[in-house]
Amino acid sequence: MGALLMGLLLRATGFFMSGILIFSAPPRFGSTFEPADEKNLKAQFSVISDTHIESMNVVRFGGLAKSLRDIKAGKARQDALVLLGDNTAAGKRFEYFMLYSLLSHYGGAKYILAAVGNHDLDGPVSRHNFYYRALARTNNKKPYYSKTINGYAMIVMGSEKQVPRGYAHISSAQIKWLDGQLKAAVKGGKPAFVFNHQPLNHTFPDGGWGGVGEQSQAIREVLRKYSNVFFFSGHVHTPASRLSIQKEGGVTYVDVPTLLSKAPAGIGYQVEVYGNRVLLRARNFRTGAWIDRNNYSIALK
Repeated sequence: MGALLMGLLLRATGFFMSGILIFSAPPRFGSTFEPADEKNLKAQFSVISDTHIESMNVVRFGGLAKSLRDIKAGKARQDALVLLGDNTAAGKRFEYFMLYSLLSHYGGAKYILAAVGNHDLDGPVSRHNFYYRALARTNNKKPYYSKTINGYAMIVMGSEKQVPRGYAHISSAQIKWLDGQLKAAVKGGKPAFVFNHQPLNHTFPDGGWGGVGEQSQAIREVLRKYSNVFFFSGHVHTPASRLSIQKEGGVTYVDVPTLLSKAPAGIGYQVEVYGNRVLLRARNFRTGAWIDRNNYSIALK
């Protein structure tokens, strides 16, 4: 089946699933949220991670649907929705099909960007690429790509093959590509946003070592060359009580917890871009509540 036909099937199934999930994930009538400063807003997007959609796990289907409904309910339409990988539990066709059916119906953003995680690579990387092409209507056949949204670069990295212990394999070609993307992206003091499932090694204390793997230092050296870079990652399932960011020169590393953790579920980041700053607002997308203690305003240089 071609990607175009699969895309149509995903959208039809998403509409059908909305009728089923209305009982486990009722719509949140009248619930909206606003940017902190809508008048001066340049771009905004939502970032979630580790949804782990699992075959026949209706609880996870419903939990994701609730979060997507909240994202869709924003007063100002989202410019993008970003999934940071481990989008599926085991990279199975049915898991991808259900995930992207839900996204096609509830996504609510102008663009959906999806990184690949180690659980997604329990199936072949070509499977991840195929279903993403069907959803996004793109011809890209690699696990890494970029999209310019409202003038800002959104750079999605990804492991090119499965490697042991959940690490990533980022080729030298991909690292060179990242360097070129960033060089063009940050001209004029603009921020650039990089998304990868695994954090760089030793970035977040609560996550322990668990990171990209042997290519971590090479990636860090590229990032260090630039200012106003934001690197988002998931993977380590840091508890929501310890959401964290780390600053290193001109790079801000952002740790995003698993969306479907048990205590509590639904947490991600709402990112708002302004002329002189980037605002990171932690939000429980499942309950529709801001987590004010984990808001960060990062000044642009």
